[in-house]
Formats: sequence, structure tokens, C-alpha cells
Amino acid sequence: AMSWETGAGKSYLIPAMEIPAFLFLLNGYNRLIGYPNLRENGVKVYDTNLSTFRDHVVDGPWGIDTDAFNINQFAHPYQGSMYHGFARSAGLTYWESLLYTNVGSLLWETGGETTNPSINDQIASGFGGSFFGEALFRMASLVLEGDGGNPGFWQELGAGIISPPTG
Repeated sequence: AMSWETGAGKSYLIPAMEIPAFLFLLNGYNRLIGYPNLRENGVKVYDTNLSTFRDHVVDGPWGIDTDAFNINQFAHPYQGSMYHGFARSAGLTYWESLLYTNVGSLLWETGGETTNPSINDQIASGFGGSFFGEALFRMASLVLEGDGGNPGFWQELGAGIISPPTG
């Protein structure tokens, strides 16, 4: 059982597996259902493979993207909050979770899209996601703690709506 006071039950492995799995599923959804025909510079944005990841890591170049305000200032931090929630829900501290959030953002920037990695997306998803994710994690935790007993269905549903990884 997890104990926040002693750290018992803390897992570094669980979020290290959940974050890449989430990214793989998100890319697959975007590739097949969400944006199957979205192209940039004649290339499908979500049509990635291992060579895409290698090219982004080795050759870059990193740049600044021009996504819409709502994408850069809400969607990217929300995606980062998912990484943060996976780590916090596994018993990790805020600072440990910040590292997982930034690594998750790096994995998406280098392997999630065919477009060049974006510095502003890395910051928005990594750091913004950590700030947003911590607030969502704490709100969901308060809902789950409720009266101190085992949370009921409605508490778990409410926590899941606030922070899906925590719920």
C-alpha cells in the first residue's frame, strides 16, 4: 500500500512505463482518428517512426512553433499535466515528477510528431504541465481523501475528471 509519509509503495518504474504508453496511444489516435490527414511541409504530422525520433535527437533542429494560443497555453500544459499526474500517482515527489514531466515532453517533441521539435512546446508541456499537473493532482487528491475513509464511486469519478491519472 502507498504511504505518502514513509514513501512505501513509491514506484519509479510505473510512470516510466505509463508515460511512453500514453504517448504511443496519443500518437496512434492522432494518426488514425484525430488528424489522419494533417500535413506540414507535405509530410503527415503524426506519421512517425524510430528514424523520426533519431533524426530529431541527432539532427534537430529545435525551433519555435507558431501553434494557436489555445494549443500552446492550454493543450500543451494539459498534456504535460498527464505526465505529471502519472508520476505523482505513483508516489513520487513534486521534484521527481517534474523530471518525468520534462522527459515526457522531450519524448513527444522528438518522437510524437514529424515536425521539428519546439522549444516553446518543451517549456509549456514540461514546466507548465508540471505546475498545472500539481494543482490538478492536489485537487483530485482532496476529492479522494474526502471524509478520510475509502473513496466511493462518485469521489473516484470526480477525481478522474479533475486529473485522469490520479483518478
